[in-house]
Amino acid sequence: MAHFPSEIEFVSFLQYSPRGNSPLSRYSRDVTYAVKQDGQVRVWDTGGSVRLTSAIERVAERLAVEIPRDACLSSCLGPDVTLIPMPRSSPLVAGALWPTHRICQRLQREGLAGQVLPCLVRDRPVQRSSTAPRGARPDPPDHFNSVEVRNLRLYPAPRPRITLLDDVITRGSTFVGIIPKLMAAFPTASISCFAVVRTLRSGEVSHFVDPVRGKVCYNGSTLHRSP
Repeated sequence: MAHFPSEIEFVSFLQYSPRGNSPLSRYSRDVTYAVKQDGQVRVWDTGGSVRLTSAIERVAERLAVEIPRDACLSSCLGPDVTLIPMPRSSPLVAGALWPTHRICQRLQREGLAGQVLPCLVRDRPVQRSSTAPRGARPDPPDHFNSVEVRNLRLYPAPRPRITLLDDVITRGSTFVGIIPKLMAAFPTASISCFAVVRTLRSGEVSHFVDPVRGKVCYNGSTLHRSP
């Protein structure tokens, strides 16, 4: 039986509003969905013209600018860090999009990671949290029981600092469920959690770029994320 942490820390970079109506809230949704689908977003140049660019590339470039200014970002990203992408909610098939893997690869190209280790494999699907009705979202045991650490012999040994990366954190269930797997596989490593985007429970987005260090508490039945 898995022992789940009662509390984990995470770092997130952006925030988005699922239901906000302000222009910034709507833009935050556009960027978040584009990151999850490896799509494009609008970017305004200094001259006021608008162009389309890869959402993942844009986020990675902005992270590279912000990380020297923010200690919470540098605590989980850097050239001495091994990034492990969170698995999709369903088993990966050949040719399928794996957004978190793309994000990790782009961050590595920006110098924000020394290694990408795609060692987490989802054996059976779980309900996607973004589409699940309240009460049907997967809990930490669902994630723990459907994911394995594999293929470690295919890659060099990870750095002492490991960061588990997800595209969006809502409740934090995936982090809580998978951290025990990584702790067992890498018992001497320092393991952090990083989400590109943090979901707002309600209200409008006031600052889209909003690096924070937060916590997820789990008592065996309920999850509480702060902020």
